[in-house]
Amino acid sequence: MKKDFLTLIGFILATALVILGMNSKAGYIIFWDPLSIYITVGGAVGALLMAFPMSEFKRLGKVLMQVMKAEDISKFDTINLFINLSRKARREGLLSLEDDISQIESEFIRKALNMVVDGIEPESIKEIMTLEINEMEKRHYDASAVFKTLGAYAPAMGMIGTLIGLIQMLADLSDASNLAKGMGKALITTFYGSVVANMVAMPIASKLDYKTTQEVGTRQMIIEGVLAIQSGVNPRIIEDKLVAYLSPTEKKQYNATVAASGEVAENV
Repeated sequence: MKKDFLTLIGFILATALVILGMNSKAGYIIFWDPLSIYITVGGAVGALLMAFPMSEFKRLGKVLMQVMKAEDISKFDTINLFINLSRKARREGLLSLEDDISQIESEFIRKALNMVVDGIEPESIKEIMTLEINEMEKRHYDASAVFKTLGAYAPAMGMIGTLIGLIQMLADLSDASNLAKGMGKALITTFYGSVVANMVAMPIASKLDYKTTQEVGTRQMIIEGVLAIQSGVNPRIIEDKLVAYLSPTEKKQYNATVAASGEVAENV
């Protein structure tokens, strides 16, 4: 499985810079308060348990792996794959693709091409694969919603901790030690809530949303390629269709790659 190391690098960088900023003559111990952690982290997790079913928590491990996972197949590789498959299909027929299909890593592509080989109507293939995309999008949205909710609850629980600290501080204004203790809890819970929200929950949610958008675009491109192969479209037209799914920057990169390799989709 290809890894997306930027997620881990970004987390390490953010954590290191925050720790660097926490350094002072008083030491790091002033940022440690177990009761504030209980209020902020424990309270946020408890609120999440009320907001989502257990099924969402059971798959959080897979979701975190998805955040660390790179694309199974790039758009460039997808274009080249469909160009090569279309050439073979036009020369030898759709049934000749069976061996090639079994070697494709992407389950989504394999399923779509297998339906082509089985002779299923194009409208049915598009409908089935679009339903798969919609279901994938929904799963990813549900996972993202968990982390977005955590990003909202953690600062809110930090604010509750702040209020608790202020109430304790005002309970006895004559005791200087009580004032310091209450003010410390008031500030540290807000700090913990901000860290959980802005260094963990919201970045993961944003990465999931980004990956979902990218994957939806790639899968729509795959459907276009599959239907083009089924229709017997020549490889050059398939290439032009799929390149249309690339961003301007990606198109420049693709054209540069094609020019460097000297490969052009042939009209077989």
